[in-house]
Amino acid sequence: MSTIKLIDTHTHPAMKDYAGNLTEVLARSRQAGVGQWMAIGTSLEDSAAGIELAREHSGLYCSVGIHPHNAQHQKSGYLDELQKLAEADKVKAIGEIGLDYYYEFSKKDTQKQIFAEQLELAGKLELPIIIHCREALDDCLSMLDSRQHSDAPVVFHCFSGNTEQARRILDRGFFISFTGIITFKNATEAQRAAEYVPLEKVMLETDCPYLSPEPSRNVRPNEPALLIHIAEKLAQLKNIPVTEIARATTKNSCLFFGIDVEE
Repeated sequence: MSTIKLIDTHTHPAMKDYAGNLTEVLARSRQAGVGQWMAIGTSLEDSAAGIELAREHSGLYCSVGIHPHNAQHQKSGYLDELQKLAEADKVKAIGEIGLDYYYEFSKKDTQKQIFAEQLELAGKLELPIIIHCREALDDCLSMLDSRQHSDAPVVFHCFSGNTEQARRILDRGFFISFTGIITFKNATEAQRAAEYVPLEKVMLETDCPYLSPEPSRNVRPNEPALLIHIAEKLAQLKNIPVTEIARATTKNSCLFFGIDVEE
């Protein structure tokens, strides 16, 4: 059993990749020192499934939200349903929400509308916000700047941008979360950003089942147990012990989501 304690702040355990074996996946995670997890919602159905899994597994918490890819599928009344989900036990955030102009599976105006409505809900419920942002940083930051409730904590998940983009996020007091991307040999900009972001503003995630880190890059599904490789890479980039990375990112994550450190 590892003596390091890490939190995987962004997982998708309700996906079919883990059907029938999530208990074993979480057991391997604990053995690797990753004993707490956030199950992230991307739709009403996915959010509800995450809540049920969180109720079944100790150490598993969840968020609820509508991913920008799913913005086009929302019908009248979806926000009321989302609020009911958000008021369930072990729900610790609204997310992942935001804008995705890379794929643009939903029209930009629709994405913005659904994003704005969920930002308002997060403020109303006083919940932290998990941001998905791909090739839409200007609009994401503008919408975050203009929200009524501007004191809710915000994290930009799966950050793969450069140091200037990181600076703009940090200037607003937001957090930045890094995935296995920083272990990829060709991800020099993301690695420079990871080195640049102060430790008190960093969280770690696998985004599993996606983005398996080196040395398991081509493995699917990714698992929370592999978070240790991301922590080790960040320690290398910052030239500090991995135990310091674990201590700081665990503290950041617990404070952000309002959960207790696992003993």
